[in-house]
Amino acid sequence: MINIPEEYTISKFFQYIHQPKFNRYNGTYQGGCCICKEGGSLGKKRRFYYIPKKDNLYCHNCGWSSKPLKWILEVSGKTFLEIVEELKQDDFTTTYPTEDKVSNIIVKTETLPEDCINLFDKSQVLYYSDNIVVQKCIDLIKSRKLDIAVNKPTNMYISLKDKVHKNRLVIPFINELNEIEFYQTRGFLEKDIKTKPKYISKINAEKTLFNINQVSGNFDTVYIFEGPINAFFTYNSIAVAGITDKSNTSFTRRQKAQLESTLKWYKKVWVLDSQWVDKASLNKSEILLKGGSTVFIWPEKYGRQFKDFNDICMNYNINEIKHNFIQKNSFSGIEGILRLSNLKRSLSAS
Repeated sequence: MINIPEEYTISKFFQYIHQPKFNRYNGTYQGGCCICKEGGSLGKKRRFYYIPKKDNLYCHNCGWSSKPLKWILEVSGKTFLEIVEELKQDDFTTTYPTEDKVSNIIVKTETLPEDCINLFDKSQVLYYSDNIVVQKCIDLIKSRKLDIAVNKPTNMYISLKDKVHKNRLVIPFINELNEIEFYQTRGFLEKDIKTKPKYISKINAEKTLFNINQVSGNFDTVYIFEGPINAFFTYNSIAVAGITDKSNTSFTRRQKAQLESTLKWYKKVWVLDSQWVDKASLNKSEILLKGGSTVFIWPEKYGRQFKDFNDICMNYNINEIKHNFIQKNSFSGIEGILRLSNLKRSLSAS
């Protein structure tokens, strides 16, 4: 049996456990159990403990008790050899938060475009109140209800200097450690839209999952959107920042790692743009269903009229689309394939 360093176990505790916390008085770590989810009370209590002095992990809800290696094998999905290789790298030592609310951690922003302005900071917005570009960006945010959406990111930005992303809305992709690991920018000025793609990603960076830092243990399902803006309007939603509609590949290597670690225990439902008006979404939905995924299939009433969730919210002047609407129209297996086939026939007939 290999010796698992305490620092390695702690790093995995903070990676997989819900709302992890260090109790400096007795030297233990506690949080919500990712194995049993504490009988539906995840987020309300912390029943899972790591006791370094005894080198043991224990859940007071489901009764799980083991040494670190067995627990890490269970929750990470890694093989014994993969863990050995990870230990050889010896780069897992990190300083972790001790506060009750992990959401209060200050987000690191070193990876943003040059000299970004925080559009959710009132003092910064006031300072640039005479800047036409900044004000047009704020108008875009308000017109699309991005400032009041229930699942919006902590901040959004704009750079007036960056050579590539100048004068574009910057949407940060914050990872599990509350660091901005990736970002996309969206054009909104007429000249910019004519000369550049609508969305531009961070150069030489692998895509991560948008909003993974806001996924809550209060829900057992994660909703996967194509683009980040649509993920603003439903709780527990993430986004992949684009789809490849002619391939069964859906995630980058980094996104797959996030799904297999932080999001391993959640059910997943794909929510793409309307299959009634978007051919790429229609093709991708079929690939996903044949691959065993669960997919939201747009009901005709909304699918013919709207392209995405942002369109719906703008039209009905709302800031949220509830989970029950998605669940009611989400399907998998043969049922999903048949429903999509009926949708295709309706399109051909119209």
